Amino acid sequence: MGRLLFFYAFLFYCHFLNALFTVEAPQSLCIVERGNNVTMECTFPVNGKLEFRDLSVSWEKKDGLKQVYVLHKGKEDLKNQHIDFKGRIKLLKENLNLGRSLLQITDVKLRDAGVYRCVIAYGGADYKTIHLKVKAPYRIINQGVVSTGHNEWRLTCQSEGYPEAVVIWQNRNYEDLTYKANTRFETASDQLYLVTSTLTIKSGIDEIFYCTFWNKELQENTTAVLHIADSTDGILQTESRRFVGATLIATAFVGSVLLFLLCIRKGFQVILTGYKRTVENPASIRIYLP
Repeated sequence: MGRLLFFYAFLFYCHFLNALFTVEAPQSLCIVERGNNVTMECTFPVNGKLEFRDLSVSWEKKDGLKQVYVLHKGKEDLKNQHIDFKGRIKLLKENLNLGRSLLQITDVKLRDAGVYRCVIAYGGADYKTIHLKVKAPYRIINQGVVSTGHNEWRLTCQSEGYPEAVVIWQNRNYEDLTYKANTRFETASDQLYLVTSTLTIKSGIDEIFYCTFWNKELQENTTAVLHIADSTDGILQTESRRFVGATLIATAFVGSVLLFLLCIRKGFQVILTGYKRTVENPASIRIYLP
């Protein structure tokens, strides 16, 4: 912390000492999708060959002054790096010779969103801020169609994203059915929202319904198509009937085999009994001659 305060004091002093030294940010706004990598950049004047021992670079996140990365007098110093960034930060040092400070964040989280300050001290000193925006579109929609009987259907759409999405329901003619739906929000991992929307409606077969997840902040939407067809309920009934039929056939077959084996066993027992009596009483053997 003492080194950081010294760095800012030096920055304040050098700002007046050398007004010609300026740091620029080619992109003041960076937008990245959650889970991807992002590289933020600020540039500074080098004027010839870069002397690393005279260069200090600091990247920090303004909320809570979280230290992201520090290069002090040409040497990397990560002992005070905030735990949020451990193992996910890399400064592309090969670009420093060109006067470019490129900070790479891998596997971006929603919590990484915010304002970052890039501070460069090299003879003079200056800084620029960059706003990082992280988006999490509701890209994958899990859907379900279940018959509740009497031509009534329960349609369900579920997806994860950020921030909270508005779920819009429409029929084949794009008539709004949203007011009939029940939508609930739950908190998932990494600040994501798990949004589940259910529409219960009476409908015949071969009908189409649409559920759209509208992310107002990102101005993005994703739509799923739910199709009510003969096969939705028919396949279940057909499979059930086939299963029952197969069971009856199998039962009858097994019963026949068991009955056959039982008859054979009884016949065999009768033969054995007769043989036993004959052996025990040989006089009982009668020979009939023609």
